Amino acid sequence: MNIRFYKLFLIFLALVSVSSCKQQPMLVNKVSAKQQKIDSTIVVDKKIDSFIAPFRDHLNKTLDSTLCIAPIDFTKHGEGLESALGNLTADIALQQVIPIFKKRNNKEIDFVLFNYGGMRSPILKGNVTARTAFEVMPFENELVVVELSYKKVKELISYLIDRQRAHPIANLKLSFAKDTKEIKELSIHGLPLDKEKTYLVLTTDYLQQGGDSMSFFVNPIQLYKTDYKLRNAMIDYFKSVDTLKVQLDKRMSYAK
Repeated sequence: MNIRFYKLFLIFLALVSVSSCKQQPMLVNKVSAKQQKIDSTIVVDKKIDSFIAPFRDHLNKTLDSTLCIAPIDFTKHGEGLESALGNLTADIALQQVIPIFKKRNNKEIDFVLFNYGGMRSPILKGNVTARTAFEVMPFENELVVVELSYKKVKELISYLIDRQRAHPIANLKLSFAKDTKEIKELSIHGLPLDKEKTYLVLTTDYLQQGGDSMSFFVNPIQLYKTDYKLRNAMIDYFKSVDTLKVQLDKRMSYAK
């Protein structure tokens, strides 16, 4: 009996020992922060700097190599409802994506819409480089194609009329009265808007998710990814031409 009691006592001690060794949950009870200035007072670590120097030099050389020439300044601040930079950006994206989309889906893109605020820097007269594309489009925006119903396209047109900004568009022609907002001309690929048709619109993943209040892009009939960044499309286009050219063709304008 004593032996049995002794064994039970040992088992009890073992269980107490195990339970006492269990890790207690760790809780954060205090958070502190210290401001660290990033300025000229910071001493350069020469070993680190010498290590990354070859990579930095190679990157800068790649980014700053001339790809083509801009004969004028391309800015988003145009006259009326279009700009040289906006038209150029939309036209580049359309030209670069058409063959990819056609090959993958055997379908044609109807028109393009980006946002005015997405263009963050002009393309100045002179040498155009890969760095230029990073300055114009510093975001990781990918190009996507959305299939929209007639109703959604009407919402898109209403958005453009209400905002009255030089949003980059291509293959879309829109003319309306500035004060009354009455549509005077509307065509896609030279054809009137068709109630029985759905439309394939090239845009960015940011806008497709409702960025810049473009809610008409959310939940499309179908979403096609291109796996192609807008910035990369610009760089590829810069490599393919000698000189940048653009048409200011009143693709969106106020009616006279």
